[in-house]
Amino acid sequence: MQQKRPEQSLRLLNDEQVRRFIADGFIMIDAGLSEAFHAEVSAQVAYTLEQELPHPGDNIVPRVPALNQVCDSPAVQGALVSLLGHDFVFLPHRFPHNSEPLPEQGQKQQCTAFDTQPTMAAGSISASAWHQDSHASCGRTRWHTPRAANVFYFPHDTPLHMGPTRFLAGSHLYATLHDISAQQAVMQTIPAGTVVIAHFDLAHAGSPNNSHLGRYMVKLVALRTEVPTTATWDNRESQWQPPVGLHTHHELPAAWAALWRWMRGEPRFSAGQQAAADHVEVKSLMDGLRSISQQQRLTALYALAALGTKAVEPLVDLLLTTAGQSRHHNAAGKVLPSQSQHHLDRFFLEGQFTPEDSAIALGCIGQPAAQRLGQLLGHEDPWIRMNAVYALGDAGADVAQAYLGQINQLLFDEEASVIRVTLDALAALGRLDVDAVGRLTQFICRQVPEWVADSQSDLRLAMLEQMRYLSTIVLLNWVTHAQRHEPEQDPQMLANAEAALLHSLKDENGYPARLACMALERCGSAASLRAVIHYLRGRAWDAEQNTRAMGAWTLAHRNATLARLNALPDA
Repeated sequence: MQQKRPEQSLRLLNDEQVRRFIADGFIMIDAGLSEAFHAEVSAQVAYTLEQELPHPGDNIVPRVPALNQVCDSPAVQGALVSLLGHDFVFLPHRFPHNSEPLPEQGQKQQCTAFDTQPTMAAGSISASAWHQDSHASCGRTRWHTPRAANVFYFPHDTPLHMGPTRFLAGSHLYATLHDISAQQAVMQTIPAGTVVIAHFDLAHAGSPNNSHLGRYMVKLVALRTEVPTTATWDNRESQWQPPVGLHTHHELPAAWAALWRWMRGEPRFSAGQQAAADHVEVKSLMDGLRSISQQQRLTALYALAALGTKAVEPLVDLLLTTAGQSRHHNAAGKVLPSQSQHHLDRFFLEGQFTPEDSAIALGCIGQPAAQRLGQLLGHEDPWIRMNAVYALGDAGADVAQAYLGQINQLLFDEEASVIRVTLDALAALGRLDVDAVGRLTQFICRQVPEWVADSQSDLRLAMLEQMRYLSTIVLLNWVTHAQRHEPEQDPQMLANAEAALLHSLKDENGYPARLACMALERCGSAASLRAVIHYLRGRAWDAEQNTRAMGAWTLAHRNATLARLNALPDA
């Protein structure tokens, strides 16, 4: 089992930083490494992207192994432990983003912080339109609670004219980007060695590069594997207090306090909040839930959740109004909800599942809503089943335990989208039974006869690939929980899970295999560790082989970089 990271070696966040992350959706930290280190990494990344083919994609870390020092630094590890718990993992998606210089003869595209989709130079892999990410190689559910984070590392100084990444503060709680404001747009000079840790659903965008140099940033994704039972940062205060000088223009004390309490392993609403909510008119809050204003919508959502039992039936009724609209279908022509023109658009896409606000509120309510959610798991409309299982997953294992059998049965659902959302709910819960492990094994081993097809274009085959990826995440989270909290776990069930993970190492898609390596490491058996070493040994990347021609280029590139940066104004 992976050992708990020793707190004394980490630079944990403090209360103010965690509160800022909850409200703004991101924080900026210094990786705590030397200027010379960042200059060397910058040169290696630049050489890889400018001089070598093909593009390294998710292989940038083995190609530039020094990036591991950034990931392992006490500052980065401490920040991610603070936000995602001691057993967080980095996902296989590690991607370098470049913004190429605009041509000299062309018109410069200096943009403001809030501009939408300014022109980028050809060859740039940096989207300039405001967007919320989907998970690479696997669309997943969007959660208000912080279960994943984007980690943006900037190896060189990125002044404004060089096109730093921009962020929309507070947008991590948005379902669509229909109501955004210039007030919340953040664009600032980013010093070398800066790491921005952002809630996975925070909207962000690239900017045009008006310098003479390539602009580089490496983005990684970190994943929570366990629901918090206590604060994992340097927590000195128990109560939520709004930070001073936030970037977001919202005032959402109920939402922020609920997330603060969840991260501390506590119920999302205190008895005092619930008592005060008893005097609130439910109808006005239900109307607010449909407001075009993000401020009003989010305020109403968390006010309804604070009502508890009183709000359950109105929220269930609202959820049921969305049945019969085929929202569960990944139909051609649908855009991501974040790009939708209608503020109430929610549906399933390959890129992501965005739940209904009513389901988010029911998940926050938890136990008082559990029985109704359990009933909705058997609803005839797949969209209702998806939202119900999402809400139980977000409510947590204590609430969902009584319905675990019903949840596991959804792994056999006739609709692949329902299975996908169920897998993500099980990943959030970290709980399985023998039948569930058996079904995950069928996904991983492609033993799903009804999905056998001749055409590679069959959407079900693409779904099965994503299910293999999600299944390894579910097993990773289950093994993490079982090894730490249930050492007396059924040995046969653990052996079955281990066998499924060993089979994942044969997957031609590297994502499930990489995740299986992490899970097998946590299984800790000699057979698992030998299999992981054997798998990785044959895939080790000789980074030195690629850098033997780099010496003269590196020196020239570094000198040119310093000269050009010193010659250009920061504007």
